[in-house]
Amino acid sequence: MKKTLTVLLSGLLFCGCCSQKRVSTTSPAFCQINTNDVAKLTGRVDQLEKQVQEITQRLNQANAQSTPNNRQNALRARFLQRIALDRNNYTEQQLDEAEQLYQVANKKFGAPEAVESLKTMIGKYPNLNRTGCAVLYVAQMSKGEDRAKGLQDCIDKYNDCIYGDGVQVGVYARFLLAQDYKNQGETEKAKALFGEIISKYSDAIDHRGSLLVNSIER
Repeated sequence: MKKTLTVLLSGLLFCGCCSQKRVSTTSPAFCQINTNDVAKLTGRVDQLEKQVQEITQRLNQANAQSTPNNRQNALRARFLQRIALDRNNYTEQQLDEAEQLYQVANKKFGAPEAVESLKTMIGKYPNLNRTGCAVLYVAQMSKGEDRAKGLQDCIDKYNDCIYGDGVQVGVYARFLLAQDYKNQGETEKAKALFGEIISKYSDAIDHRGSLLVNSIER
């Protein structure tokens, strides 16, 4: 990159000297101006590259030192914002009923009863934050096309829903779907989803508080 920039700067300086000052390109004056200016700009590029490296190192160190609990606490604010929004749109009685239906899955995850309870919740309260979590639960308990469709629904319809522990429904669904694609040999689809997590959701975590990006093979 630095070499390319130097060449371009040399060209710009050449054009400026010739068109504005009409200095011969073979004269010592032209060579002195060109060399000095390029040297200064090249030095500035070196300085900026060093600063970028230092900032990157600091960010990497901060991520490495951050504990799972700290990450979960940092993301919990988003969960509380969604809960506040739900309280504006639903009565306490409705929220209590939805929560009771949801908790069946927490207690009996994987059981047919859990799936039925979650589907009832999704049908009655399609716009709750908890509903996004419920759809993701159902997708995880499903197989084949039903699983893939459920995960895609989480991405398309419930992307901003979030668990109380900070797990973002849409992002985690991307991660699970990408893993499925990878296991099925659909590497390009997996790569696209993993790339989206890395570029847009680098702070996303799993239920243990670990960064999802650290679980993606580069």
